[in-house]
Amino acid sequence: MRPVVWIIFLCTLITAGCSPQPDKPASLQKDMSYRALGNYCWEEIARMKAQQIGITKVVRVNGKTDSLPVKDSAGLQALFRPLMDADVNKPSLLDAYQIDTIADQFHGDTTFIYHTKGKQTWPAQLILDVDKEGRIKTAQVSSYTKNLVYEYRQEVLYERNKQLRVSTYQKIIFLKPESLEVQAWFQPTTKHT
Repeated sequence: MRPVVWIIFLCTLITAGCSPQPDKPASLQKDMSYRALGNYCWEEIARMKAQQIGITKVVRVNGKTDSLPVKDSAGLQALFRPLMDADVNKPSLLDAYQIDTIADQFHGDTTFIYHTKGKQTWPAQLILDVDKEGRIKTAQVSSYTKNLVYEYRQEVLYERNKQLRVSTYQKIIFLKPESLEVQAWFQPTTKHT
Protein backbone atom coordinates (compact mmCIF):
# COMPACT_ATOMS: atom_id res chain seq x y z
CA MET A 1 0.00 0.00 0.00
CA ARG A 2 1.15 3.47 -0.64
CA PRO A 3 1.87 5.55 2.48
CA VAL A 4 -0.84 8.16 1.78
CA VAL A 5 -3.57 5.50 1.42
CA TRP A 6 -2.26 3.74 4.53
CA ILE A 7 -2.44 6.96 6.61
CA ILE A 8 -6.00 7.71 5.41
CA PHE A 9 -7.03 4.15 6.25
CA LEU A 10 -5.58 4.43 9.78
CA CYS A 11 -7.20 7.83 10.39
CA THR A 12 -10.59 6.49 9.30
CA LEU A 13 -10.22 3.44 11.54
CA ILE A 14 -9.22 5.54 14.55
CA THR A 15 -12.04 8.05 13.98
CA ALA A 16 -14.62 5.27 13.67
CA GLY A 17 -13.41 3.63 16.89
CA CYS A 18 -13.54 6.87 18.86
CA SER A 19 -17.06 7.99 17.93
CA PRO A 20 -19.64 7.29 20.64
CA GLN A 21 -22.25 4.65 19.82
CA PRO A 22 -25.90 5.74 20.16
CA ASP A 23 -28.10 3.88 22.64
CA LYS A 24 -30.61 2.90 19.96
CA PRO A 25 -30.74 3.67 16.28
CA ALA A 26 -33.46 6.22 15.50
CA SER A 27 -35.48 3.63 13.59
CA LEU A 28 -35.63 1.29 16.62
CA GLN A 29 -36.74 3.85 19.21
CA LYS A 30 -40.29 3.37 20.40
CA ASP A 31 -42.71 5.74 18.70
CA MET A 32 -45.39 6.78 21.18
CA SER A 33 -47.12 9.14 18.74
CA TYR A 34 -49.72 6.72 17.39
CA ARG A 35 -50.80 3.14 17.81
CA ALA A 36 -52.75 1.35 15.12
CA LEU A 37 -56.33 1.10 16.36
CA GLY A 38 -56.80 -2.43 15.04
CA ASN A 39 -53.87 -3.74 17.08
CA TYR A 40 -54.92 -1.70 20.11
CA CYS A 41 -58.47 -3.08 19.97
CA TRP A 42 -57.21 -6.68 19.81
CA GLU A 43 -55.04 -5.95 22.88
CA GLU A 44 -58.05 -4.48 24.70
CA ILE A 45 -60.22 -7.51 23.83
CA ALA A 46 -57.52 -9.85 25.17
CA ARG A 47 -57.10 -7.74 28.32
CA MET A 48 -60.86 -7.68 28.98
CA LYS A 49 -61.10 -11.44 28.57
CA ALA A 50 -58.08 -12.04 30.83
CA GLN A 51 -59.38 -9.67 33.53
CA GLN A 52 -62.94 -10.99 33.10
CA ILE A 53 -64.38 -7.52 32.61
CA GLY A 54 -68.18 -7.55 32.61
CA ILE A 55 -69.77 -5.86 29.61
CA THR A 56 -73.38 -4.75 29.41
CA LYS A 57 -74.62 -3.64 26.00
CA VAL A 58 -77.71 -1.53 25.34
CA VAL A 59 -78.94 -1.37 21.73
CA ARG A 60 -81.43 1.23 20.48
CA VAL A 61 -82.83 0.81 16.96
CA ASN A 62 -85.22 3.55 15.81
CA GLY A 63 -86.28 4.21 19.40
CA LYS A 64 -86.67 0.57 20.54
CA THR A 65 -84.27 -0.55 23.28
CA ASP A 66 -82.82 -3.91 24.27
CA SER A 67 -80.12 -4.77 26.82
CA LEU A 68 -77.89 -7.83 26.99
CA PRO A 69 -74.50 -8.91 28.37
CA VAL A 70 -71.54 -9.54 26.06
CA LYS A 71 -69.99 -12.87 27.05
CA ASP A 72 -67.86 -14.14 24.18
CA SER A 73 -64.99 -13.07 21.92
CA ALA A 74 -67.23 -12.70 18.88
CA GLY A 75 -69.43 -10.23 20.75
CA LEU A 76 -66.36 -8.23 21.83
CA GLN A 77 -64.99 -8.20 18.29
CA ALA A 78 -68.32 -6.98 16.91
CA LEU A 79 -68.42 -4.29 19.59
CA PHE A 80 -64.93 -2.98 18.73
CA ARG A 81 -65.32 -3.33 14.93
CA PRO A 82 -66.30 0.35 14.26
CA LEU A 83 -63.21 1.48 16.17
CA MET A 84 -60.99 -1.00 14.30
CA ASP A 85 -62.39 0.18 10.97
CA ALA A 86 -61.47 3.78 11.83
CA ASP A 87 -57.74 3.07 11.72
CA VAL A 88 -55.95 5.86 9.83
CA ASN A 89 -52.62 4.01 9.86
CA LYS A 90 -53.11 2.41 6.44
CA PRO A 91 -50.82 2.92 3.43
CA SER A 92 -53.81 3.97 1.32
CA LEU A 93 -54.46 6.90 3.70
CA LEU A 94 -50.91 8.25 3.59
CA ASP A 95 -51.13 12.07 3.39
CA ALA A 96 -54.95 11.98 3.62
CA TYR A 97 -55.03 13.64 7.05
CA GLN A 98 -53.89 16.83 8.67
CA ILE A 99 -52.46 15.92 12.09
CA ASP A 100 -52.48 18.22 15.11
CA THR A 101 -50.75 17.25 18.36
CA ILE A 102 -51.48 18.75 21.77
CA ALA A 103 -49.15 17.78 24.63
CA ASP A 104 -50.19 18.06 28.29
CA GLN A 105 -46.96 19.03 30.03
CA PHE A 106 -48.42 18.47 33.53
CA HIS A 107 -49.66 14.88 33.12
CA GLY A 108 -47.58 13.69 30.17
CA ASP A 109 -50.68 12.89 28.11
CA THR A 110 -50.90 13.73 24.42
CA THR A 111 -53.90 14.36 22.18
CA PHE A 112 -53.66 13.52 18.47
CA ILE A 113 -56.28 15.01 16.16
CA TYR A 114 -56.57 13.66 12.61
CA HIS A 115 -58.70 15.78 10.22
CA THR A 116 -59.43 14.56 6.73
CA LYS A 117 -58.08 16.62 3.85
CA GLY A 118 -60.75 15.25 1.51
CA LYS A 119 -64.54 15.12 1.62
CA GLN A 120 -65.13 11.36 1.68
CA THR A 121 -62.14 10.00 3.59
CA TRP A 122 -63.17 7.43 6.19
CA PRO A 123 -63.10 8.46 9.03
CA ALA A 124 -63.53 12.22 8.70
CA GLN A 125 -61.94 12.87 12.09
CA LEU A 126 -60.13 10.83 14.75
CA ILE A 127 -59.17 12.18 18.16
CA LEU A 128 -56.94 10.05 20.40
CA ASP A 129 -55.97 10.87 23.98
CA VAL A 130 -52.87 8.85 24.87
CA ASP A 131 -51.35 8.65 28.35
CA LYS A 132 -47.63 8.85 29.09
CA GLU A 133 -47.33 5.02 28.94
CA GLY A 134 -48.73 5.01 25.39
CA ARG A 135 -52.18 3.63 26.30
CA ILE A 136 -55.18 5.13 24.57
CA LYS A 137 -57.41 6.74 27.21
CA THR A 138 -60.14 7.91 24.85
CA ALA A 139 -60.82 7.65 21.14
CA GLN A 140 -63.44 9.66 19.26
CA VAL A 141 -64.29 8.92 15.65
CA SER A 142 -66.54 10.91 13.33
CA SER A 143 -67.41 9.53 9.89
CA TYR A 144 -69.87 10.65 7.26
CA THR A 145 -70.89 10.10 3.67
CA LYS A 146 -73.45 12.23 1.86
CA ASN A 147 -74.59 12.43 -1.73
CA LEU A 148 -77.90 12.89 -3.58
CA VAL A 149 -79.30 9.44 -2.72
CA TYR A 150 -77.55 8.41 0.49
CA GLU A 151 -76.51 9.88 3.82
CA TYR A 152 -74.58 8.04 6.53
CA ARG A 153 -73.11 9.38 9.78
CA GLN A 154 -71.36 7.51 12.56
CA GLU A 155 -69.91 8.70 15.88
CA VAL A 156 -67.79 6.40 18.03
CA LEU A 157 -66.62 7.18 21.56
CA TYR A 158 -64.35 4.85 23.50
CA GLU A 159 -63.28 5.50 27.09
CA ARG A 160 -60.87 2.91 28.45
CA ASN A 161 -62.33 0.86 31.31
CA LYS A 162 -65.62 2.81 31.10
CA GLN A 163 -67.63 2.64 27.89
CA LEU A 164 -67.85 2.26 24.13
CA ARG A 165 -70.65 4.07 22.30
CA VAL A 166 -71.49 3.86 18.59
CA SER A 167 -74.22 6.10 17.13
CA THR A 168 -75.20 5.56 13.50
CA TYR A 169 -77.67 7.41 11.28
CA GLN A 170 -78.57 6.30 7.76
CA LYS A 171 -80.92 7.83 5.19
CA ILE A 172 -81.57 6.43 1.72
CA ILE A 173 -83.66 8.47 -0.68
CA PHE A 174 -87.40 7.59 -0.57
CA LEU A 175 -86.93 5.49 2.61
CA LYS A 176 -87.38 6.36 6.27
CA PRO A 177 -84.19 7.32 8.11
CA GLU A 178 -82.78 4.71 10.48
CA SER A 179 -80.80 5.25 13.63
CA LEU A 180 -78.83 2.76 15.68
CA GLU A 181 -77.07 3.36 18.96
CA VAL A 182 -75.00 0.77 20.78
CA GLN A 183 -73.63 1.61 24.19
CA ALA A 184 -71.52 -0.80 26.21
CA TRP A 185 -70.36 -0.32 29.79
CA PHE A 186 -67.31 -2.08 31.19
CA GLN A 187 -67.10 -3.12 34.84
CA PRO A 188 -65.03 -5.66 36.78
CA THR A 189 -66.97 -8.81 37.57
CA THR A 190 -67.24 -10.06 41.13
CA LYS A 191 -66.85 -13.74 41.78
CA HIS A 192 -69.28 -15.28 44.23
CA THR A 193 -67.81 -18.00 46.43
